[in-house]
Amino acid sequence: MSFQEAIVFRSKRKRLILLTSLFIAVAFLVFVPAFTPTETKGFLKVKGDMVIGPSGNPVFLKGLNLEFKDFKTALNEKDIRRISDMGANSVRLVLDYRDFETSPYEYSGQGFALLDEILGWCERYSIFVILDLHLAPGIQNPHDFVVHRERHYLFWEIPAFQERFYALWDEIARRYAGRRIIAGYDLLNEGVPPSLTEYQRVMNSAAHRIRARDPHHILIVQEAIMADGANELALVEDRNVLYSVHFFYPPQFSFYATTTERPITTYPGTMVTTGELVGETRSEIITGTAGWSQIRIQAIPPKGAEILVVRITSQGNRGRIWFDDARLEVNGESLDLPAPLIKNNSFEIEYPGFNWDTDNPCVRVSERHARSGKHSLEFSDCESPGSAESSPLQVRKGVHLLSVWYRAEDATGDTRLSLSWHKKRILSEVNKESLRKELTYALRFREQHTVPLYVGEFTAHANPSPDSANYLRDILALMRDERLHWSFWEYYSVYPGVGIFTGDTPYVINKTAFDILGPYMRTAAPQ
Repeated sequence: MSFQEAIVFRSKRKRLILLTSLFIAVAFLVFVPAFTPTETKGFLKVKGDMVIGPSGNPVFLKGLNLEFKDFKTALNEKDIRRISDMGANSVRLVLDYRDFETSPYEYSGQGFALLDEILGWCERYSIFVILDLHLAPGIQNPHDFVVHRERHYLFWEIPAFQERFYALWDEIARRYAGRRIIAGYDLLNEGVPPSLTEYQRVMNSAAHRIRARDPHHILIVQEAIMADGANELALVEDRNVLYSVHFFYPPQFSFYATTTERPITTYPGTMVTTGELVGETRSEIITGTAGWSQIRIQAIPPKGAEILVVRITSQGNRGRIWFDDARLEVNGESLDLPAPLIKNNSFEIEYPGFNWDTDNPCVRVSERHARSGKHSLEFSDCESPGSAESSPLQVRKGVHLLSVWYRAEDATGDTRLSLSWHKKRILSEVNKESLRKELTYALRFREQHTVPLYVGEFTAHANPSPDSANYLRDILALMRDERLHWSFWEYYSVYPGVGIFTGDTPYVINKTAFDILGPYMRTAAPQ
């Protein structure tokens, strides 16, 4: 090679190195969002498996879930002050995209004005805010309690919905990049993706969009709920991330009010439900056409009966029958139906979790006829067997009297009321060790990747079990011992027994949770 050729070669080599370096630098900026300690000054930030405050000391987020929509009706600044007085240092604010997106890529000034007001109250009372996108355009899951059950969830199938999701986070980040009272952005609530790879792609895309606007705030990435029901955590391409799980175990006990499976539970101890049939007390057959009439059955529990289930059954019925105002009494004392603490004997709450358990589309809550209120339970064209069933009830000694009002319209076949007597069947043992075992997958992920872990939702609904206080204490002690961040579900609900507070002027409905949460909120987590 000549001297001139060598000079040309070295010149080309330098340009190649320069171009390669430039490409790597650009790629790094695109795929690994910028993150330096100076950029997060004054903000909460992730360091290893800890969340660090502006002073450099660890911060453990401990607080309550709040629904943004409730600030349009029942909640106000007084509630933020009450949360502060309870000892919480944070709230997870549940957001519905429909409160902020008026049409695709157009945003509501009214929605953001209310959010600004809430953030101002939280600044006044030193309450960190986690912004949780609970419902995304297109709907990301089919089961969410807050938005009821959607018929279709298309978020994962249609890219346009994902683009609107990214754009909404872009708008939030644009508005709040400098707002230090915000602890972090909870990107997507309980996503049910087609695969973990697809979930990671969407979460990374959202993170990149946010980082283009906001290098400061913690990102919160929840576990994915897979098609088989398994929960899986997945790393994203950002270092300032708090990983989140939801913990409702066992759901029949912790979510007592909103599940149709409500076993009888002692804690620590066993969950039991209906087992072997011991006997059945049945009414006469209801047929024909009639205005509102009342039907009654009365019985004393047979020997060996431990659990009672109230049933309404129909088959071979080509007509319609409506039932309303069911009442169960034992020795003159009225019991709640369909379950203890679930006063819905007139079928006024439409959400499935607050109603009787049904097993055929021919049985549904109806507005066509009602003896009281607006709803009744309709059996329509139940040619094949259909039933409505209460939750398991503890058998008591004495006379059981069931009375129900009905209205028949060309009813045929065999439709009856029954008191169904059973022995108990053990579902599982529940204790602190079983709770810890259910969290093993998340604790292992934290240790493998040295990341912090956040329980974004857990609960203990109002429950007839006198042991529900023990259950809640064990969960809180477990999270304290494992150094987990947490938000209790939830501060307020229109459904009695779900929130700690309810009503137009919020009042305590779940005093057990209210009394137990405070001391754990105020106690520092171990280092």
